[in-house]
Amino acid sequence: MLRRLLVQVSTHHRRCLFTSRPASAYRRCSSSSSSSSPSQTGTSTFVDHLEDPNEFTPPPPTAISVDRSGLYNPPEHSHEPSSDSELVKHLKGIIKFRGGPISVAEYMEEVLTNPKAGFYINRDVFGAEGDFITSPEVSQMFGEMVGVWAMCLWEQMGQPNKVNLIELGPGRGTLMADLLRGASKFKNFTESLHIHMVECSPTLQKLQYSHLKCIDEDNSDLNVEKRTISTLSRNPVSWHATLEQVPTGCRTLS
Repeated sequence: MLRRLLVQVSTHHRRCLFTSRPASAYRRCSSSSSSSSPSQTGTSTFVDHLEDPNEFTPPPPTAISVDRSGLYNPPEHSHEPSSDSELVKHLKGIIKFRGGPISVAEYMEEVLTNPKAGFYINRDVFGAEGDFITSPEVSQMFGEMVGVWAMCLWEQMGQPNKVNLIELGPGRGTLMADLLRGASKFKNFTESLHIHMVECSPTLQKLQYSHLKCIDEDNSDLNVEKRTISTLSRNPVSWHATLEQVPTGCRTLS
């Protein structure tokens, strides 16, 4: 008898749940089931839950709208003249070729040292006629103090006979010229120096050559590499586009 009652309640419950009816039909279904038999009054509370539309009626879908009026996507191919500079076009071409962004290091390298449009490549950017002024251009004391610091480090090293003195981004060569001029009286120190200027700009290399008062040695021996000498202290000077090109194998000051 109990099994028969459970089967009737389950069948009646499924019929009320899965039949597409209005809410009034669920109320009729509930009342009919509660009045059918006194033994089925225990099911009335269970069926009454169907009368609550907030519990069984799914909420309406929420519509999301995106305002795209402020976005501008220029066409990939346009016959109109562009106001972009050659460097901007070059950077856009790199990004498009990569299919994504470039690093800050790559961006700065292109902006500063691009062979055609780099900031430092084709002009003198220092001084009153340039874009900014550096400390060596303000006073010669800056380069002289750096020279004192370098000589102190050389003494702490044990006064080696050969030391690479490297300057990264030497500008016009003003700092190195002041350093060598101030240290020229300390022969043991200056005679141990081989100066390496890490500079990729041909224009600035010429300015550095002039400020260091360099000359090219006349060497008749074909087996010996021709050297450039700074007449400020008779030191050999070499130029390199990158730091990796500086020869290794001896003590270094930079």
